[in-house]
Amino acid sequence: MTNSRGVRWFFFVMGMLFLTAVVARLFQPSDGLKLALLAWQQLLFVLGGVFGSSRRYFQPIKVKAAVKALACGFGIYVLNILVGALVFVAAAHFLGKDAVQELMRGDRAGVEMLVRNTQPHIAYGAVILLLIGAPLGEELFFRGLLVDLLRDRVGTIRAVFLGALLFALLHFYILQFVPVLISGVILGLLFVRSKNIFFPVIAHATVNTLALAALLMSL
Repeated sequence: MTNSRGVRWFFFVMGMLFLTAVVARLFQPSDGLKLALLAWQQLLFVLGGVFGSSRRYFQPIKVKAAVKALACGFGIYVLNILVGALVFVAAAHFLGKDAVQELMRGDRAGVEMLVRNTQPHIAYGAVILLLIGAPLGEELFFRGLLVDLLRDRVGTIRAVFLGALLFALLHFYILQFVPVLISGVILGLLFVRSKNIFFPVIAHATVNTLALAALLMSL
């Protein structure tokens, strides 16, 4: 049966994201407005996921499952490092090390700028968004809504891949595109297997926590 409500919410969120991107391009937002726009983006994801997806995926998660989700998140983070290193080496071979380092700085510039901001409310807001807002909003939308919508149409494997592909594209990364894509696939498989949206949310939050810790240590 087609989830017409979910389809409407998907296109509503995508339309609002497009309008938000247009506004951001037109007005060259300050750091504070950039953070507000990112928060608005995650709020859209939350709304789409909560109101467009099935209630059967919102069951409370048991402690044992939560621990497994944490372990999966740690594994995804390690895999991201390995894949990212391979991408760096391959790109450096074709583009040169200096060019690749510049691309890497570009990939992390947005998050780094917000986290290092001298205004505490912006820095702390960025941390909260990374650790809570992004894992919750993105999993609700890309897994809870999108993967579930696509499964009946294209099958589980294709649904997981397409959800991960859109997830990676909307991060607007270059060097990190492949690691984010692979992460999205794994998170999608965790969602399908667990049938509980909070499993990939916890795994995603673990990845972001470890990535943020590594970023802060490198500053």
